[in-house]
This record gives sequence, structure tokens and C-alpha cells, in this order.
Amino acid sequence: MKFLVVLNIFSFFLVQQALATDLEQTHMVLCRSCGRDIADPFYLKVSPLSPFFLERQNVSLFGSAISIPVEQLRNPAGVEFRVVTFAKAGCTGVGGWSSEASWYPGYLWRVCVCPHCRAHLGWMFEPEDTAVEEREKPSQSGFYAIIVDKVIDENFASTLTISQQLKDRGPEQ
Repeated sequence: MKFLVVLNIFSFFLVQQALATDLEQTHMVLCRSCGRDIADPFYLKVSPLSPFFLERQNVSLFGSAISIPVEQLRNPAGVEFRVVTFAKAGCTGVGGWSSEASWYPGYLWRVCVCPHCRAHLGWMFEPEDTAVEEREKPSQSGFYAIIVDKVIDENFASTLTISQQLKDRGPEQ
């Protein structure tokens, strides 16, 4: 009987350890302005690549094990953005779908903002034939192009807050 109790306690410990490890590995991509959850790295997507890219690098971001393309793009006003694409994201579309100066031929776009602080986070892209006024989010054929400098990895953000808390505490006495 004593052996079974010890075995159950050991099994419980192993399960708790596995759950804790899974929770540590699960994290979100946050709005850099307010900290709102914007995307899950699981939904990083290799979308159609833009023929208008200025620079393209395959990198691993947000704790993802896969390398994905980060493209540097320029809008007609001359402003440059580094973007990464997601199949799903939690930003809100603003305005209607536009074909003007699309970085991805065959796709229409609309601005995408943080639903909490309204910071501009990127754009939603949808194929021309399915980008109807009523569509609020991209379909499975569409995607989100999120500006890398407008978001932050939740794990990295946590290290910043812990570091600041330690700094605020001052030297140990």
C-alpha cells in the first residue's frame, strides 16, 4: 500500500512538471504599446512572398522552432516596415479593403490595429475575389502582415518587467 502511495505521488509530480513545462513554452505575441495578446506564434505563416520586398530574411521569431520570412517593405509614402505573417491574429480591421499599392499582387488589404489601444500593428490581406465589404477578418486564403517593431514576445516582455522590478527594489540590504 505504501508503495502505491509513493508511486501516485511520483506520478502526480511528473504530470505537474510536464504541465508546467508546456505552460512555460506556450506564450503569445503582444502589442508593444499596451501588452494586449495579438497572436499565437503557432499561427506564424509563410504567406505569399511580396515581389516588392527590399530585403528578406528567414528567421526564427517568438519562440517558434521554424524559420519564417521577415520582409522589409516600403509604402508609397516612403515609409519602410519589417513584417511577418500570421494565419490568425487578434487585431481589428479599420476601413475598407483596398487594392491601392498592395505589396501582394492579387490581394486587397486593410489596416489592422490593436483592439485595446488602437496602435497600428499591420495589415490584413485577402484574395481579391473574396475581399467583400462584409468580411471583417481574412479567410483561410488570407493572412495578417504584422509589423515586427509593433509587437513583442510575451516571454521577452516578462524578462523586462522582472528586470525593472529588481532595479526598482534597489540593492539588497
